[in-house]
Amino acid sequence: MHESLPKTAPLDSPWDDLVVSILAVNQYTLERTYPLLQGLRREKLTDPPSLGRWESQEIETKLRAAGCDRGPFMTKLFAERLSALGALVRTKRVIDCEEILRSKDARAIEALLLPVKGIGPVVLRNFYTLRDITRI
Repeated sequence: MHESLPKTAPLDSPWDDLVVSILAVNQYTLERTYPLLQGLRREKLTDPPSLGRWESQEIETKLRAAGCDRGPFMTKLFAERLSALGALVRTKRVIDCEEILRSKDARAIEALLLPVKGIGPVVLRNFYTLRDITRI
């Protein structure tokens, strides 16, 4: 999947992959969602400190500006899920979260992410696919 990334983009960002994984649910595949990445980056929706600062309503506006408008209900729901991810980075150091997300340790990743509202088995499966992580 990463071959479709712009050459100027930081490669191998677990935050990019995590945000795309959160959005790739409810009839939207990774293949359908991944092309939104450039807009998500532009709106700083894959930037953990930014997610940690914004309220859900601002995230919702930024999702639409990034090209991710799935209707009022779903877009608001995704904004709330990304806001919950922002709450995680407010309570834990970004560098500590990133170390776990890069680790390929599925159990550590699950311990970090499953308490986040809106992250469940489908999001984890998407994330593992993008990060080439095998769940044992």
